[in-house]
Amino acid sequence: MSFVKLSSATALATLILVGCQTNSESIEEARKEVDQAKQEGQQQIAEARQDAAAEIRETRRVGTEQIKEEMQDVEETLNKGEISEDLNEEQRELAEARRELNKALAEAKMAAKEDVKEVQKAAQERVTAARENLAETKVAALKNANEGISNAQKELTKEQEDVKEAEKAVADAKTKLEQAAEKEKEDARDELKNAEESLKSEKQDVMEAEKKLEKANQELKKVQSLIDA
Repeated sequence: MSFVKLSSATALATLILVGCQTNSESIEEARKEVDQAKQEGQQQIAEARQDAAAEIRETRRVGTEQIKEEMQDVEETLNKGEISEDLNEEQRELAEARRELNKALAEAKMAAKEDVKEVQKAAQERVTAARENLAETKVAALKNANEGISNAQKELTKEQEDVKEAEKAVADAKTKLEQAAEKEKEDARDELKNAEESLKSEKQDVMEAEKKLEKANQELKKVQSLIDA
C-alpha cells in the first residue's frame, strides 16, 4: 500500500499527538488556534489603537485647556491696559503653551505609534507560532495516519494467518474424526467443535481488523483533505 508524503516533513519537527483526538481532529484544533490567534491579534491591535487615540485626545485636551487659560490671561492683561512688559510675558507664556502642546502631541503620537507597532508585532508572532504549530501538526498527523494504516494492515494479515491456521485445525479435526475408532469419536467430535468455534472467533477477529483498516484509510483521507485545504 502506498502512503502519501508531505513534502515539508523533513523540515519540521514531528509532534506526538496525545489524548483522545484523532489525527484529523488535531489538525482542525490547530487550525482553530490559528484563527483564534488572528482574531485575538486584531482585537488587541484595535484596542491599542483606541487607547492611543484616547491618549492623544487627552493630551490635546489638557494642552488646549492650558492654551485657553493663557489666552484669558492675555485678554485680561489687555483689558486692564497693563504695561507692555506684563503683556509680553503673558504672550510668551501663550506661545510656550502652544509649543508644549505641539511637542506633547508629537510625543503622544510617536508613543502611540510605537505601542501599536509593538502590539502588532506580538500579535503577528502569535499567529506565526500558531501557523508553525499547524504545519507541524499536519506532518505528525500524516505520519501517524500512515502508521495507523500500516499497523492495521499488519494486524489484518496476522488475523488472516490465524484464520488459515484455524481452518487447518478444523480440517485436521475432521480427518481425525473420520479416522477415529468408535470409542474415540466422542473426543474427536469435541475437538472438531472446539476447532470450529475457534475458527469462528478468528473470522470475527478478521472482520474487526478489516473495520480498523477501513477506519484508518478513512482517517488518512480526512487528514489529506485537511492538509490540502
